[in-house]
Amino acid sequence: MLPNTNPSSLDHVAMRVEDIDFYVRFFKRVFKMEVSALEGDPERPSQLWIQGVIQLISDPDHKRTEGRLAHLAIRVTDVQAALYRAKEFGAVVHEKGPNWICLPDGSVFELLEGS
Repeated sequence: MLPNTNPSSLDHVAMRVEDIDFYVRFFKRVFKMEVSALEGDPERPSQLWIQGVIQLISDPDHKRTEGRLAHLAIRVTDVQAALYRAKEFGAVVHEKGPNWICLPDGSVFELLEGS
């Protein structure tokens, strides 16, 4: 393990999404996370932040998985309940395991249990 001489922390993660409204509904329903800030027209924001740590950038022409993210890990209190809610958004279990999901646009999430 490396010595902790310069402590750092993650501020936020930014991802390009084709349908920003889909992701707002997804994060709210599956993870109980809310929009904390937005930029642009509130009806059609150019970007927004979920809980201040996930930045969603509206990019309707981004039709590929490259350049999005490898995966995003989210800690939840109940993985099975989150998996159940994610299926409402077309999520399927990913080949990496039962606590991994893939959305129809190729975005991958790892669900970790704990508080």
